[in-house]
Amino acid sequence: MADCVEVWNETKGILICNRCFVAKTWWQRLIGLMGRKGLERNEGLLLTSASGGIHTCFMRFPIDVAYMNREGFVVAVRQNMQPWRVWIVNREDAVMALELPAGRLVETGTEIGDLLKFQPCQFGSPK
Repeated sequence: MADCVEVWNETKGILICNRCFVAKTWWQRLIGLMGRKGLERNEGLLLTSASGGIHTCFMRFPIDVAYMNREGFVVAVRQNMQPWRVWIVNREDAVMALELPAGRLVETGTEIGDLLKFQPCQFGSPK
């Protein structure tokens, strides 16, 4: 997978995020969005291995999160996850997590059962 991807909700036919950084390494996943002041509407972070859960420790802003299985189907969602929270999804099939600006899941109508697809960014990597 590329370092930056566009994320499409294939089920709804809508672009969720056109500048999504892909966190592939343990270190990239650990650091995640810490240190950022926020996310633009079209930005996100895809954790390619997130079966153990996610956290918003040391973050300054809330996020929306969609957990996916290996095929890209959304299996769990959490909206407006505030800083200093931990979310462990008790599903064996939850292996990837997509972190987005708070409100983006509702804005795009993304929900459990939707199929998300990824393709390389056309606008370059996020900041």
